[in-house]
Amino acid sequence: MSLTLTLDCGGHGCQALLIDDDAEIVAEAFRPVASRVDGVRVEQDANEILEAMRAVIAELVDAACRSIAVAGLAVQRGNVLCWDKHSGDALSPVISWRDRRRSSHFAPDREMCRQIQAANGLRVSPYAGAAKLAWCLEQIQTVQAARDRGSLCCGPLGAWLVKQLCGGSAAVDDSLAQRSLLWSRARFDWDEELCRVFAVPRQLLPPVRASRSDFGEIRMERQSVPLRLLMGDQNVLPYLDGRPDPACLSINLGTGAFLLRPMSDQRLASRFQLSILDRTGSGVYALEASVHGAASALEWLEQKRGEGIPAEDIDAIAAKAGTPPLFLNTIDGLGSPWWQTGPEPAFVGTVEDSAAELAAVLESMAFLIRANVDAMTALAGRPERVRVSGGLSRSEQLCGLLASLLGTDLLRLRSGEGTALGLWAALQGRAVPGSAFVRVPTASDSSLEQRYQAWLKLMPPLP
Repeated sequence: MSLTLTLDCGGHGCQALLIDDDAEIVAEAFRPVASRVDGVRVEQDANEILEAMRAVIAELVDAACRSIAVAGLAVQRGNVLCWDKHSGDALSPVISWRDRRRSSHFAPDREMCRQIQAANGLRVSPYAGAAKLAWCLEQIQTVQAARDRGSLCCGPLGAWLVKQLCGGSAAVDDSLAQRSLLWSRARFDWDEELCRVFAVPRQLLPPVRASRSDFGEIRMERQSVPLRLLMGDQNVLPYLDGRPDPACLSINLGTGAFLLRPMSDQRLASRFQLSILDRTGSGVYALEASVHGAASALEWLEQKRGEGIPAEDIDAIAAKAGTPPLFLNTIDGLGSPWWQTGPEPAFVGTVEDSAAELAAVLESMAFLIRANVDAMTALAGRPERVRVSGGLSRSEQLCGLLASLLGTDLLRLRSGEGTALGLWAALQGRAVPGSAFVRVPTASDSSLEQRYQAWLKLMPPLP
């Protein structure tokens, strides 16, 4: 039996898993990475990320009882930085997709936004990387100096990790390149006009390849592991089916919640993103919805209360609540289908205790997802299957709310490791076994539906 090494560079840290031929996780390692949050600015230290990634790889390579056949790397999308193309030294912090420092500086008119989405597939938003790279070029002296001496490279975090882990040249895949808003879905490469619009010279960007490509060898002391897959972390979810299936809706519950529905055509929709999954033919895409306030909403509540909420205690605490207040969940701004800042986060109604607050926050996540599913169903029809993964999918309370609100059974990934198993399935070219999922039954709850309708009236009108 061979082993697959899956690597996930996420918002909270770096994770590595060894997965066998039966899709069983045989070993895992994790190292946290801190984020610096200052108002609209959200950054991470590039070298801290690299040290964490190397540490989890070394731990699993040392633990492996047999050789590792292949590796895949998933990276949180929209994260960007600048580096020296010769030495690989980071010249800027890693600027998170959550960062909104340029939101007031780049405000194209409606026609320009339409043209950008037509070329790229994604909506113009402050979460894309292009405007942040432009900020680095304008504001960071070390970046400007490297540009002047001809040694600057900039782009998605995944490209820099490829260079650092494999020791060769930087390269990025379509899915990560697309999130910058500088990528063309017509050419599967950087777009000269979009680079001009965002003031990021094309020659500073790394080469773009298909997600399943030879990205080099991850070099370790005991063995080298071929890196044959690089993708945005959410883009791997449809591969839990082996290949993207338009009948299945994937919901991943992490820092944000993301919903991906593979499409049989390239249909642009103003309320959603059109995310690249594979460049085969004219491209395979998914309709994508974004809920920004998932685990980040729990972090907001922890900061408000001045104390942590252990993940293993979430359900037990929320179960103690009576009727919770309604929570206007606008953490990190409203994603789809609104795409606006929205009102300040707030509880509406009587807040009895901390358990009621937690229950309201969980409920708000389910409400945001329901609004997106309704809007997506109007475009693509009702899905035959709904699969749920991610760290927060371990919450039976949240999954139960979702099943009731969506009116359908859910298939919850037992391990929660949607990104890792999606990488495994994409590399193997086959679906994750059905035994890896547990069914969450739906239940009719008229009071929950009434609360959703009341909450919806408190939110901004849908465009």
